[in-house]
Amino acid sequence: MKRLAATLATASLVLASTTPIDALQAQAPAPEASTAPIAPPMLPIMTSYRYWPVQFVQFVGPELPYSMIELDVDPANAKHPLLYVTLTDRATSKRIHYASDEGLIASATAQGEEAHKTALAFEQADTENVGSISTLRFAMADGKPLEWRFVQGSDISEQGSGLTALAESKIPIFAYRELGALAGEGTALQVGTTVSVASVWSEYSHPPYFIPYHGAETESAHTLVFIPGQQTWTTISAPAALTAGATWELDDEHGNHRSIHIDKVDGPNLTVTSTDRFSPSVHCTLDVTRTGDIWAINRVHFSPIRDGEKHALTLQFTTPLTPTADHVEVSLLVGKKKTIATGLITAADTPDHAPALTFSTPTWLAGKKMTEVSTASSGTVTLTSHPL
Repeated sequence: MKRLAATLATASLVLASTTPIDALQAQAPAPEASTAPIAPPMLPIMTSYRYWPVQFVQFVGPELPYSMIELDVDPANAKHPLLYVTLTDRATSKRIHYASDEGLIASATAQGEEAHKTALAFEQADTENVGSISTLRFAMADGKPLEWRFVQGSDISEQGSGLTALAESKIPIFAYRELGALAGEGTALQVGTTVSVASVWSEYSHPPYFIPYHGAETESAHTLVFIPGQQTWTTISAPAALTAGATWELDDEHGNHRSIHIDKVDGPNLTVTSTDRFSPSVHCTLDVTRTGDIWAINRVHFSPIRDGEKHALTLQFTTPLTPTADHVEVSLLVGKKKTIATGLITAADTPDHAPALTFSTPTWLAGKKMTEVSTASSGTVTLTSHPL
C-alpha cells in the first residue's frame, strides 16, 4: 500500500507538471494593484518664515561693509531669551547670522546661509520710553568685537507699523511690523574700532518737533523670505488614505524634519498644517485641492504657534497654484484683509520656461524675480529657486 501511495503521488506530480501553461496562468492569483504612497501637499515655492515678538534694526552707513543689522528677540524665557542677529553684506546682500541656539544655526545653514554660533550679551532697556537704550555685544567670526547701541526715538504704536523697504536685497524679503518705534539720536553700530552712527531719517522727520534716525524697534515682527537654492525632501511615511488626523513625515538632506498633518477633509479639499524641526515655533497651514494625483494650493497661512490667530501672513492665489502653473496672481496679506504686496507667477523667459514669481508692489520690489521649480519622483520632492 505504501508503494502504491508513492506511485500515485508521483503520478499526481507528473500530471500537474503537464497541465497547460495557459491553465496555470488562469489559476494564478491576479497581481496586487500598485500601492504607491500618496505624495505630500507642499508649497512649490521656497520660503522661510519667522515671527519674533521683539525686533531691533539699524540701517548702517558706508563706514562698515554691512547695510543693515537686525536683532530678533523672543523673551519667552525671561532669564535666557532667544536671540538671533543678522548682518546684511552691503556688496552681495548676503545674510550672515549669529546665535547661541543650535536650531537657529542649523536652520540658516540648511538654507545655504552663513551662520555662526556665539555667545550674545544683550541688555534690553527696562522701559519702552523715548530715550531708553538697549545694548548688544558679541565677538564676530573673525574675532572682532561688535557693539550695538539702540536708542528708542519714539513711542511704540501703530504709527510705527508697516513694511520695511529692503530694496537693496536681490531676493524678495518682507519684514512687516505690527507695532513700532523709530530709532533715536545716538543709535550706533561699532565693529572693531569703526563706528557707524545712524543718520537722520528725513522721510519721517518733522523738525524741530520730531527727528528720527535710520532704525526701528518692533513689537510683533514678521519676516518672510523667498529663499534661493535647492531642497530635497524624502517621504519617510505617508498616510494610506486622506483622512483627518493622518500625517506625512519627511526628512531633507540637511537634517530638517517636516510633519504635515491633515486637519480637515471636505471631499477633494483639505486643510493641512506643516511644522519643521528647524522652525518649531511656527506653523504653515495650506488649503489644498487634490485632483487625480495633482495637488493645487489655494492659500498658505504662516503664523506663530503662540497667538497664531492674532499674528499671521498669508499668501493668497487667485487661481489654484500647481507645480506647473504659468499664470497665477499672488497677494501677500497681513492679518485677514490687509494686502501689503502683489505679484504674478508666469513662465520665465528661460530655455526651460520655469515658473517665475515676480512682485509688482510695493514699488521697491518691482523687478525682483525668482524661478520656482518643483519636481516629485520616487518618494522625493525637490524644490529649486534662483533669482533672475
